[in-house]
Amino acid sequence: MPKSTKKTGSHSLRVGRRSLKLTALGKTLYPKSNYTKYDVVEYYRRIARHMLPHTKGRPLVLHRFPHGITEKSFYQKDASAYFPSWIPRVRARKKGGGSTNYLICNEAATLVYLANQLTLTFHTWQSQATKLNYPDKLIFDFDPPPRARFELVRWAALECKKLLDELELPSFVMTTGSRGVHVVVPLQPKHSFNVVKTFARQCAELLVARHPKKLTLEMRKADRGRRLFVDILRNAYAQISVVPYSLRAKPGAPIATPISWKELKRADMNAQRYTMANIFQRLARGKNPWRDFKRKATTLTAAHKQLKELIRKG
Repeated sequence: MPKSTKKTGSHSLRVGRRSLKLTALGKTLYPKSNYTKYDVVEYYRRIARHMLPHTKGRPLVLHRFPHGITEKSFYQKDASAYFPSWIPRVRARKKGGGSTNYLICNEAATLVYLANQLTLTFHTWQSQATKLNYPDKLIFDFDPPPRARFELVRWAALECKKLLDELELPSFVMTTGSRGVHVVVPLQPKHSFNVVKTFARQCAELLVARHPKKLTLEMRKADRGRRLFVDILRNAYAQISVVPYSLRAKPGAPIATPISWKELKRADMNAQRYTMANIFQRLARGKNPWRDFKRKATTLTAAHKQLKELIRKG
């Protein structure tokens, strides 16, 4: 966006039914790219229609950067008392007792308001607020070990897809905008988190058994060596994952972006391929590789039986 069109200071903006007061719009948040708070707010205003299907009805966790990506940040779960009452909340129990009052983002104005609060990255639960104990997606997270190339991530994700294909489960892939990719299975919310996490772990164990020199489930980084960690930890109650089309706090403002399996195989694909500078060119082409995500939601009942058989055969 040309500098001459950027706003600074304070500004009022109408977003849907809401009138929002935006402040300190000239604050620099991405120093190397010279992206300001205005750029971030405008990004979330424009991306809202693509992003909202992935936030609607879900408990939300904010990653806020009061002084930009090079300074200290914090995660926020509990809704601040000063947040407007028109943003819905859901109270969810904590494992150790007590509860957290999470925000829910159902409209574009919420995204814009929270961006004005210096939220750069949005995370959500794997379940809806109406069925907190029953996830509607399963996630495998593949991040490369230090100094490893993206080719290892690509290979691991494709091996995961092969296994999911064997189990006749639909799978979708997304660059995280950070270092790796998420492989996601859409679910009908009929299994508890314990069931889903157990299934994910059994899949991960089978992947590691098939490729012990390249993959690992070792929790301690020191024990992994050059092997890639198959992370299934997001498939638990109250765990979170980055929302598709969310910005990441990395130089260049990369974006978590749904892609197709064919795109993953491209030589120029990497975790930070799409950024604030090129994401709208991509979206203008009209392709949505996750178009059928909800329609393909499934259960794990049949797949669980097939997985047991694969494990038995070794």
